[in-house]
Amino acid sequence: MKTQFLAFVIALAPFSLVFSQSPAGSSYFQAVEEYKLRNYPKSIELLKGLQSEGKATFESYALLAYNYDKLNDFENAYGSIQEARKRKPDDENLAADTLGILAKYKKWKAVIELSEKFVPLFPTNAEIRYFYSLALSEKGAGKVALSQIEKAKSGNANDVRFLELEGKIYYLLKNYDKADMSLRWASSLNEKSASIWNNLALVQEALYRQNLKLGKKKDAVGYLEEAKECIQKAENIDSNDSSVKENHKRIHSITNS
Repeated sequence: MKTQFLAFVIALAPFSLVFSQSPAGSSYFQAVEEYKLRNYPKSIELLKGLQSEGKATFESYALLAYNYDKLNDFENAYGSIQEARKRKPDDENLAADTLGILAKYKKWKAVIELSEKFVPLFPTNAEIRYFYSLALSEKGAGKVALSQIEKAKSGNANDVRFLELEGKIYYLLKNYDKADMSLRWASSLNEKSASIWNNLALVQEALYRQNLKLGKKKDAVGYLEEAKECIQKAENIDSNDSSVKENHKRIHSITNS
């Protein structure tokens, strides 16, 4: 039986400081506007001009990194965010975005190594804890990741990302009851996420099979019905996702008999 959890989407959210200050005059503002208009090459051109004039700042290097990230250019995105951090090493937003770029390109070992430096420096930063937990889970250290998630949730109890990641880890550890609890909580906070409904459907499917083996047919049937409802919600939200389609077909082919 092949089941597919939906992959976690890594998207950088450029911090407001980049757009609220004017470190290098009108060229920087123009670069910001071009970025907002998704004209990334033009924004890069303007920012490169600031560099050639000796007017580059941590904000301009950060914006350069976000532009390259949008163009899926890892080398330049990572190099630029590093240049930004050299100019402001104590900025936790830049630290988090550095991890975000690495995570997007699945550089899990590097994420873990940097996170181990960043977490003690910025212990309350949820973004940093999230990327650390995600990298740990991707490298098979699920239990360690769960401990990081628990620490993060103490100050961010309703952060859907942590709940969804927690649910996935519990699922992989075959602790389906806890996975069910985490993903139900996540779905109550975000009812429009195809990935949450898809993943919750897989947990319900696992609980169905588990209860069927234990001879608890009535409970099993209930879980199966929930699995079908959840995967239908996922397909209603994103009918083009191949994993959702595959899971929908498999789950709806299961009979109660």
